[in-house]
Amino acid sequence: MDAVEDSTSAAALRHSLLIGLCVFVACLIGTFSRLPGTLAVFWPANALLLGLLVRSPRSATVPTWFCAATAYISADLVTGGSVESTLWLGASNIIGVVGGFYAFRWVGAEDRRLSSIRSVGYFVSATMVAAALTGCVGGAANVALFGGTWPEGWILWFSGNLVNYMTIVPLVLTFPSLRPEDRDPEAASRILRLSVIPAALLALCILLQWVIGGAGAIAFAMPALVTAALLTNVFVTSLMTAISTVCTLVLTADGHLGTAVEGLSAVSVSVRIGLALLATAPLAVACVIYERRRALAALTEAVMLDDLTGALRRDEFMRKSIGAVGSRQSGLPVSVLMMDLDHFKKVNDTLGHRTGDTVLVAFADQVRRHLDDTALFARLGGEEFVVLLIDTDLDEATQIAEIIRVAQQEQSRTTLGELGPTVSIGVACSPSGDADVNSMIDCADEALYLAKKFDRNCTVSLTARS
Repeated sequence: MDAVEDSTSAAALRHSLLIGLCVFVACLIGTFSRLPGTLAVFWPANALLLGLLVRSPRSATVPTWFCAATAYISADLVTGGSVESTLWLGASNIIGVVGGFYAFRWVGAEDRRLSSIRSVGYFVSATMVAAALTGCVGGAANVALFGGTWPEGWILWFSGNLVNYMTIVPLVLTFPSLRPEDRDPEAASRILRLSVIPAALLALCILLQWVIGGAGAIAFAMPALVTAALLTNVFVTSLMTAISTVCTLVLTADGHLGTAVEGLSAVSVSVRIGLALLATAPLAVACVIYERRRALAALTEAVMLDDLTGALRRDEFMRKSIGAVGSRQSGLPVSVLMMDLDHFKKVNDTLGHRTGDTVLVAFADQVRRHLDDTALFARLGGEEFVVLLIDTDLDEATQIAEIIRVAQQEQSRTTLGELGPTVSIGVACSPSGDADVNSMIDCADEALYLAKKFDRNCTVSLTARS
């Protein structure tokens, strides 16, 4: 037990150090974006830290906060900052992130993943809290370090952190999981293909910003970002929004857009707030599209799948079967398994319908374990199920049926004893695949009738007529 605890503690410490390292690197990036005599044009450290902690709240431990604070102070000192300015700026950064983290604690886990339009409202509110708290300390820093006023410092720190939070935090919260079991290569490939058009549009928009310039150029990228929201997902939209925002800040700071200002910030407060608010539009559209796709997927699943067992419904099975048989390579055999649980009514009458439902779910899971991805499996109604097997002859289909029958007998009897239902299976095969689906189902149904007649818990095979 002690060894396990030591290993867990060591892993947690490594995690804290890694977060501290990320914050340190982000601080250096922000520091190098400073123009002479100004604060950073873009400061990603606070938003990165907030995003990491909101995405994984268990990471918000004392060692993590210590490592983050050390990273802020170290990055400022190694780049020539004075001790006084380092402490003031580090305090404003940490306090803003702490406030934002605890503001997000009021938001549910699903909404923290930006999964609906409602979550955008929560996100904007929490980030405004974080930016406002940063501004409170930043206002004091403006008085102590630069001889300015507190309100000027507050709005300056607030606007700078707001645009950073609005562009970086969504990127971290929606970053795809790196766990192998969560990966979907097919979906990732599809999103990558769909990202080509908005990415090309974004590149064109940024080029037009550089060529045309002017204050209105800060909105040039909006068509590309909305296109990304409509075609891709929240992460890709957030990524393109972040790229657009950083490019716009850089072009503004060097005077390319004609909106540069003199003072502590190379970018005006209005431009920063404008970019932060512009970032909400594609994010909101992406969340709405994601919510709509989830609802459509749930509706499609409800239409296609049996709500108890997860097997296909009869109509969907027939549609898919006809398509699978029609698109197969000519001459390949096709087989159908008709399955019916024996004495299932006795289970419902003796143990209740809830137990009966459990038996149906367990049987469906048992069948799926013995089928490959090409097989189609459906519940026809009650305790009757059907399977379509492409490129499977009569012997192979009968072998699969026997495996299912024996597995069901062992599982059912182990769970419910003598009341556990066995399964009778009828197998029909069209050796050359010439018979239509309805004919094979009728033939398999005939074989099932014979299996029931032969005292059940057996498999009967027939060759389907063309």
